[in-house]
Amino acid sequence: MTSPETSSLVLHGRRGTSLRLRDGEVLLAMGGVRRRVPVTAIERIDVHGTKGRRLTVVLTGDDPVAYHLRCRSGPAVREFAQAVRRALPVRDADEPRPDGAGLVTEEPVERAAPNRLRQLWWGLGSVHVLVFVLLLVTGAGVGPTVLVREAWGVRTRGITVEGRLLRSHWYNGVEQFTYAYVDNQGERRELRTSDGGAEQAEITYDPTNPEGAQIGRGTTGWLVFGALLILLLGPLLLSGVAFAVVGLTALVR
Repeated sequence: MTSPETSSLVLHGRRGTSLRLRDGEVLLAMGGVRRRVPVTAIERIDVHGTKGRRLTVVLTGDDPVAYHLRCRSGPAVREFAQAVRRALPVRDADEPRPDGAGLVTEEPVERAAPNRLRQLWWGLGSVHVLVFVLLLVTGAGVGPTVLVREAWGVRTRGITVEGRLLRSHWYNGVEQFTYAYVDNQGERRELRTSDGGAEQAEITYDPTNPEGAQIGRGTTGWLVFGALLILLLGPLLLSGVAFAVVGLTALVR
């Protein structure tokens, strides 16, 4: 059974910021530095923002320091906050608090090189986002629209956890991997995918549709792919309607 002082949850924010809970420490990676924050140095965890996408870690002390992270998934923020709260020590209201900032240690983190392909996908996605927003809201259409809606659900509601590789096998010349992970309800699940291969991998899933889990957090590619399909199929659908109207008009005459 997993200790309450350790969680498989991984909370990602903007510009490579991330939070993890390991062995009674909150690991905060931000700006090329990893800060190790013992749970004994934390006064409270706050979740705020209009959709609960902002998390604040407030340290103990007379002049408390606070760390902030903004995530695109409200459910992920809430789940991580609950995990940290379960790990916090039980204190009396009048119990003296340590200087939380003095308990924090820092170490450098090597920054990964910028992913140019990801930047390209992001640019294309920004161009096409207005095309399919209306379809997402109305729920009209099938196929590409469903693909886009599922990818959008992972992007805005996705929860990221660490999964463990169970096994791999070859199928039709493609290596398939099976990962095990635990969802926010404590249920053990498995993900079968051709992505991955590492012993440990981050798995992201939409809690309202856990069957749509994926390796990593990338959704821009799927959003762009779905939008392109909508752009390609849309004119075909309209032309088909036009031909049907012309044919119906001819019959009426």
